[in-house]
Amino acid sequence: MSASEPSMLARVPGLGRVREILDGMSPRERMLLAVLVSVVIGVLLVGSAGLLYDRIDTLEEQTEAMQLALRDIAKKRGPYLQARARTAQLDARIGQSPLQLPGFLEGLAKETSIEIRETNQRTPEAMGKKYIQQSVDLRISKVGLEALLKFMRKIETYPSNLVMVTQLHIRSRDDKHQEFEVDMTVATFEHAPKTASKDKKTDGKPEPSGEKEQ
Repeated sequence: MSASEPSMLARVPGLGRVREILDGMSPRERMLLAVLVSVVIGVLLVGSAGLLYDRIDTLEEQTEAMQLALRDIAKKRGPYLQARARTAQLDARIGQSPLQLPGFLEGLAKETSIEIRETNQRTPEAMGKKYIQQSVDLRISKVGLEALLKFMRKIETYPSNLVMVTQLHIRSRDDKHQEFEVDMTVATFEHAPKTASKDKKTDGKPEPSGEKEQ
């Protein structure tokens, strides 16, 4: 041991004691200790490698899942855009002013020589937050198939408002099989009125505080 070595060992706590233990061991004990240290280091390396491989597998699975999701989005992009375009077309057909459905249907019935025996207007129904549906139930008597088709075609091709037949039930007459009794429901749609903001004060006046004047 050189003269400077004791001073170096003194600077590192516990290192001198380790050196003394090693010096006191026989060659066989030193060899066993070296093997033990090598085994411990090998186990640590194997464990670290296993954790690393698990992490890599997890990242690969996440990457694959992300790629599948992106492919799924790409496949559904076309149908989504088509559905959005159809929605925009239907929204464009909704008129700016509400359609008086009973009078509208009576006018079409006269044009096509159809007899509307009964009408029953339903209560308006909200369709989400943007639209209101107005519906009328009709009962038509003694109508031929050609006249009925012409009547329905005029309903669903009306250019100024979106109007459609939502329910249809046809039965032939017992005495005249070329004529039919028809029950149908016709609906039209209009834009729901925009609600005022809750934070907006009525008529620009402050809200009452609830305290009584003395």
